[in-house]
Amino acid sequence: MSRLSRYRFPFASYPAVRVMLLIMLGIAWDYYSNINLFFSAVFFTSILILWGITEFLLRRYKIVLSSRLSIILYLILIISASFVWIKVADHNRQVHIEKTKFLELYAWENVVIEGLIKEKGFTAGGKRVYTIDVISTVYESESSIAENYRIRLYDDKPGRDLQNGTELKAEIQLYAFPEIRNPHDFDYGGWLHDQNIVAHGELVQLNGNSYEQKRIGWIKIREYVQNNIDKLFSADLAPMAKALFLGYKAEISDDTKQHFSRSGLSHIMAVSGLHVGFIVAPFWFIIPFLWTRKWGKWLGLLLLTFLLLGYAGLTGFSASVSRASLMAWLITYGKLFSKVRNSINLTAGAAIILLIIDPHQLFDVGFQLSFSAVFTILLLMPEAQRLIPIRYRFGKTGALATLVLISVVVQGGLFPVLTYYFGEFSIAGPVANAFVIPLMTVAVPVGLFFSVLPQIFYPFTTYAVFPVEWSLGWVEGVAEYIGSSDLSYFSFTNDSGLLFLLWLILILLLASSRIPEMKWKLLICVLFVLNLFMLEQTFKKSGDPVLRITFLDVGQGDAIHIQTPSQKHILVDAGRWSPGYDSGSRVINPYLKHVGIDEIDAVILSHPHADHIGGIVTIIENFKVQKIYQSSYAYDSQLYQNFLGKTDELDLPIKNIYAGDQIELEENIRIYVLGPMMRSSNPSNPNNSSVAVKVVYGDQSILLTGDAESQQESKMVNIYGDFLKSNLYKMGHHGSRTSSTETLLEIVEPEISVASLAFRNRFRHPNRDAVSRVSKFTQENYFTSLQGAVVFESDGKSIIKVDWK
Repeated sequence: MSRLSRYRFPFASYPAVRVMLLIMLGIAWDYYSNINLFFSAVFFTSILILWGITEFLLRRYKIVLSSRLSIILYLILIISASFVWIKVADHNRQVHIEKTKFLELYAWENVVIEGLIKEKGFTAGGKRVYTIDVISTVYESESSIAENYRIRLYDDKPGRDLQNGTELKAEIQLYAFPEIRNPHDFDYGGWLHDQNIVAHGELVQLNGNSYEQKRIGWIKIREYVQNNIDKLFSADLAPMAKALFLGYKAEISDDTKQHFSRSGLSHIMAVSGLHVGFIVAPFWFIIPFLWTRKWGKWLGLLLLTFLLLGYAGLTGFSASVSRASLMAWLITYGKLFSKVRNSINLTAGAAIILLIIDPHQLFDVGFQLSFSAVFTILLLMPEAQRLIPIRYRFGKTGALATLVLISVVVQGGLFPVLTYYFGEFSIAGPVANAFVIPLMTVAVPVGLFFSVLPQIFYPFTTYAVFPVEWSLGWVEGVAEYIGSSDLSYFSFTNDSGLLFLLWLILILLLASSRIPEMKWKLLICVLFVLNLFMLEQTFKKSGDPVLRITFLDVGQGDAIHIQTPSQKHILVDAGRWSPGYDSGSRVINPYLKHVGIDEIDAVILSHPHADHIGGIVTIIENFKVQKIYQSSYAYDSQLYQNFLGKTDELDLPIKNIYAGDQIELEENIRIYVLGPMMRSSNPSNPNNSSVAVKVVYGDQSILLTGDAESQQESKMVNIYGDFLKSNLYKMGHHGSRTSSTETLLEIVEPEISVASLAFRNRFRHPNRDAVSRVSKFTQENYFTSLQGAVVFESDGKSIIKVDWK
């Protein structure tokens, strides 16, 4: 018999890994199935009874059969137990949500709450945000409900800065609970529920006196350390110190976060395994000393527990630090007591404990990144280190090479996770980490040590912290220099589960490079999955050619993405702009990356108002744009001038288009320009100089009129008449009274209408009369304010709405 057929993987050496995989399988089963709690509990009970019969009764008569059946049933038992466990967790969460469902009835109304501030932070736009544990809610009728729940409140009033631990009575405005508004959107509502937050709103005013609790707790200690950091470090670097020491990123700008992400350094602001390693590393040096003392091991374990618990408390018991602390505790315990030397098994044990505490963590990107990184290091680094010549392996050169290798291994191992969630992959990570990590190994523990010292040490610490401050400036500079380059990263869309499986088998293949019997089996698996992946991609591309049109929800503005049957992309308008916000960076850019677009064949800007060109600068900075078509209206706004300046800087072609023009992108699609009319002078209202287009595919057509009002609509009717007839019509000017006139609608006779607008807007759109006029002709009416993004597909014979949620 050959060695290949004799080899068996040593499953017995990894019991925790087996259990972890079975638990994950059970949790995933819940995610992809619709079985309710009752039937899952019945199934689990049945398996438990069968296992008991097989293990304790059948064994008396059929030992071999009993052993085989009991093993199979035991595996199914673990899977079904984890399945029931997450069902119970889902049920308990849903019960709590249902108890607070009454809050939805008061959306956009003011109520009075009493509660305690548990956490304070800042939104991306700079608003203060508080997480409050509410104990009582009072409504306008003075009726009170003493239901406990957690709420997230935003506050932008100058001079009002409440502290953690403050008890308050306040009037608030409840918001509608957030839903996913666009296909790419971060599930903010789901995130709130994961934090046990069931409502959000705006802090209107404080009622009566609020006071801080005097008792000491982790909130107070964490706030004390943050205040110390503000005093020790310069105003420019204090936010960076809080981020790198404590994981507090609320004061870090979006640009800085992006630089860290694209340079491959975002993990050092996540405060996870790396930081816990920095904190625990000095402790490992005293392990040999502890081995030689009678109570040394137990004393060491106690000190380690306090150290990890203290650091986790300072970071707010974040999930990443809690995970890393548990893994560090288990590994150090095994080292101290010489119990288990298999780090892979210990890491799996940590995952099991965390999944038992909260099975929903399996779907948390932080959980996936943390354990993927650790398992990748444990599996691949023993082989990767063999690449370093022995004469260098244990010296300074070897240490630096190991650091670079770890970064390469981790970045490579996390490729499918990073591309699936973020659509970007940093290729500069190994270089950036080589410049940064050596300094961080000293700067983090030393800086944190100075930050927790009492104020009596300030005369000393203010000078001693200078090297740490220089290190922080260096780290920020490296991130900015590397992360600001387009060469530091690339975009990649991963929407296939097979890529995860392929990557896992590749990692196992590399890890087994010295086990020929296993290596060849894994190589066969790689080829098999690779063929499945290519087959999947072929099927995706070989479907019937369709025109896909997406009306993005950008609030009170327009942004429409059209994907042609030959995979060309048109963007009609670019959303809105307001101070600190633009639809390009918040909505359109992430959406386009989500669907795997890096090049836009045509951008059509209907007119230069801020609710139609708000995100255009962001778009042309981040995507390759072939050509821009716009209205000829000369508009004197800073936003529009910035756009023109940026197009000159990037040498982008712009063409003013008029009624009678045609935009040619491919043979199957015809785009007719129906407005504005060429004239010697512009109308006083830019809306009546909107670019209006009719998109025709097969027998179906779509009419987009921008913000054209009755004046321009009338001219189009007079010139084009029945040619305006279309199947899908976007209501002009967000459903305003002055657009979608009877004259136009009688000619267009649309079957479907879409209005792009915000739910609560100062213009009170949509106008009731306009909606009534449109409804006389249409069979389907959609509003982005109600449905979020609205997506349609057409095969040239019909237009159907696509349910993307």
